Amino acid sequence: MATVQNVHLAITASTTKPGYSNIEYSYELHPSELDCAWNREYTVSAALWGEDVIDNDVLAWGKDKHKIGFDDSTPCEHKKVKRVFEVETKLLDEDLVGDDEVFLMVEASTGLGSDEAGEDPVMGRSNTVVGDF
Repeated sequence: MATVQNVHLAITASTTKPGYSNIEYSYELHPSELDCAWNREYTVSAALWGEDVIDNDVLAWGKDKHKIGFDDSTPCEHKKVKRVFEVETKLLDEDLVGDDEVFLMVEASTGLGSDEAGEDPVMGRSNTVVGDF
């Protein structure tokens, strides 16, 4: 089973769409030897979360779905991925007062389920971006 590592998040105001923010993120998907040998393909999506003291809040989920595949080439190497999507900036305003704390979770799944492929899905968490959205 692959692992999601080195997730990084940056949030900037859109220069083309007022009231929207660009969610720029990157991650590495590290395959297992079986992922390469079996030419596995992962469906990857992102979820934005608001960080809170007691419970973190889901702000948006299932964003930016895309696929990453591995083949049986040698060596079995990880994939570095950079992506961007937009959300309404008001979505990032997760605290009533003061700064907002937003992070991103990247989820990768083969769709095979836990019985056939080990733990599925795998997730990685980004840095937390602090701002007054």
